[in-house]
Parts: sequence; structure tokens; C-alpha cells
Amino acid sequence: MLEEITKTDTKKGLEGEMQIYGIKRVPVDYFHVNGFRYTDLKDAITQAKRMSASKKASV
Repeated sequence: MLEEITKTDTKKGLEGEMQIYGIKRVPVDYFHVNGFRYTDLKDAITQAKRMSASKKASV
């Protein structure tokens, strides 16, 4: 997907504008838990633990 974005940006001339304005592209990791997206792994783990505890309590 990153390749597609880069190709699209290059075609539109946005890469040149990125250089002019000093904009940097930075890859971002996302962690998905039960339909929610987290950028911090600790938050994702905390939510997963909550969900696990909730499932155990309801059994």
C-alpha cells in the first residue's frame, strides 16, 4: 500500500512539494484489537487484557 501512495504522490507532483516544505513521510504501525486501532502497543495490550478478563468473568 505504501508503494501505491508513493506512486500516487509522485504522479500528482506532491513529492516535490514535500521536499520544498520539509515534509517527511514516516511509516506508522497500527495495532488492531476488536475493531479498534491503536498506535501505542501498550494501549492495545491493555485493551486486549480487559477484553480477556471480561470474557472470563462472563463464563
